[in-house]
Amino acid sequence: MNYPKLFSEGRIGPLVLKNRGIMMPMATDLADKDGLVTKRQIRYYQERAKGGLAMIINEYTGVDDVDSIPSIHNLRIARDYHTTAMEELVDAVHMYDCKIVAQLHHGGATSNPQFTGRQNLAPSAVPIADGRPLPKEMTLEDIKRVQEKFIDAVGRCKKAGYDAVELHGAHGYLIAQFFSKYYNRRQDQYGGSATNRARFLTEIIAGIRERYGNYPILVRMCGDEMTPVEGFLTLVEGIEIARILEKAGIDAINISNGSVRNGDANCEPFSYKSGWKKHVAKAYKEALNIPVIATNTIKDPEFAEQLLEEGVCDFVGLGRSQLADPYFMLKAASGQSEEIRKCIGCLYCRERVLRDAMPIRCTVNARAAREVEFDQLEKDGNGQTVAVIGGGPAGMEAARVLALRGFKVHLFEKEQQLGGTLNIADKPAFKEKLTQLTRTMTAQLKKLGVIVKLNQPADTENIRGINPVAIVVACGAEPVVPRLLGVDGNNVYLAEEVVAGQVQPVGKVAVVGTGLTGLETAEMLCSTGHEVALVEMAPEIGPGIFPAIRNDELGRLLSHKPTVYAGHKLLSIDVRSITMENMSSGEEVQIEVDSVVLALGVRPRKQIYDDMKQAFPDITIRSVGDARRGGRIGDAIRDGFEAGYTLGR
Repeated sequence: MNYPKLFSEGRIGPLVLKNRGIMMPMATDLADKDGLVTKRQIRYYQERAKGGLAMIINEYTGVDDVDSIPSIHNLRIARDYHTTAMEELVDAVHMYDCKIVAQLHHGGATSNPQFTGRQNLAPSAVPIADGRPLPKEMTLEDIKRVQEKFIDAVGRCKKAGYDAVELHGAHGYLIAQFFSKYYNRRQDQYGGSATNRARFLTEIIAGIRERYGNYPILVRMCGDEMTPVEGFLTLVEGIEIARILEKAGIDAINISNGSVRNGDANCEPFSYKSGWKKHVAKAYKEALNIPVIATNTIKDPEFAEQLLEEGVCDFVGLGRSQLADPYFMLKAASGQSEEIRKCIGCLYCRERVLRDAMPIRCTVNARAAREVEFDQLEKDGNGQTVAVIGGGPAGMEAARVLALRGFKVHLFEKEQQLGGTLNIADKPAFKEKLTQLTRTMTAQLKKLGVIVKLNQPADTENIRGINPVAIVVACGAEPVVPRLLGVDGNNVYLAEEVVAGQVQPVGKVAVVGTGLTGLETAEMLCSTGHEVALVEMAPEIGPGIFPAIRNDELGRLLSHKPTVYAGHKLLSIDVRSITMENMSSGEEVQIEVDSVVLALGVRPRKQIYDDMKQAFPDITIRSVGDARRGGRIGDAIRDGFEAGYTLGR
């Protein structure tokens, strides 16, 4: 068998699990405004159950809709009317021989008073972060009332058919606030010692046991908050609390990491290596007798198997890997690991939910959380020929979906390999996951029989020769080059040329434009010994980049001490200098540089689309990806998927 440890049976209390793969809870913002589970949410979870998981722990589920509403679309089981809808979710997951667990949650100081109209509750009157609202210190009456809400919610979960509950004691929420010496400064029986700080939760556990017997209880906690501030939980202190919880009678512990001030230790950017935090889970496994579930930035089944072999954990926690490919487990079991579309660590999922308050999506999987819209791929191609022009992410995805529908797909790529801009984007440090994405997408096309024509620009005669019923134009974009004095000089380069190694700037370099491409280019130049000046019109460098990615990149780049000219507009370029305008004062600023690198974004290549429209006026022609609008990898893949799904319908 492939991956014998991963596909061995396991036990959590009375539950028998068919393998060791468990989906971790991730907020989706797919519930309705009353916290009711929606059809879209049900299909999202069902798709992952269908993909072969042993168990799903669904996203944080509120037990209190009076004092704890962290977001408008927070899933809840705080009222009896939530139970019926939740049963639909449970039934949909059980249909595929998959267990499901409700993660029960109270936000405490992380709640949003704008939604509740009330002051947040917390163990002590300590804001969750600088600038956040001051919470009310819970009275003993408040504590008992909230504990009862947890216990009542368990009854609703049991009635809905859930196999177990998980009590959310991680990521700075209420239970974690009680664990914390920083947030919990109480002087009564709920503060001080580890036993006292765990008491809020151990009393909930006792209440569940008294009322519901041996109904399985899991607890999620941060094994190490990895936050260098006095009072935040360390590994040693976490294990002390975990032993108290084990003694209180929980059936398993789910180890995460990080804190409100260090979310990257929980949901890491792409620069973090798989397994970088495995020492934490292993320490808990060695200290406890109950099963340990743990996340470890798992991108592939080989690494999941390795963690189990090393005794790091008893069950592997699969998070973003399940967004990227819900069939991760089935593909691993059937020897198709090379076709697993792996998470690239871009944090688009986190950006959508946390920054934009929008439903979750995934860069590499256009169907994620949209399974209701894209329910079935109709086999309606009937062998008809379709031409796809361009083998970047948009073109490859369109070709894949069209082939799945039964079209005969000819993919024209002018370069000697597929990947398009991915073959440039994967060159900076820590971007090897993009190389793997290209390999996976290429393998999928090969398996589906897509006819790939490399080194073949798609001119009208080539296209006419295959007699297509439709054409998808995915020819990409071209870099933006402003019309400025000196921009055509021999000392001016494009960021894409620098990253690809096609040109070598000399001396001191001005990098103009500090989107992610600009920052990564600057980091590459700094690491090879260049003095770098960053020029950006916006008030801060890295505008628009999700803060977790921006901060990760700047942490490396700024260590090289580049000169930063934020709020400056490039006016002209000379052989040994550039002239800028200070956007605040209007003053002209001149600095000496030897080379200039432009990283000002891209604009669609329109000519190929226009040529095809003129040559083939009677057939459907779709423009996708950067050929339609400059965007991100996720935009390109989504465009390609949607074109492949809808073409001819």
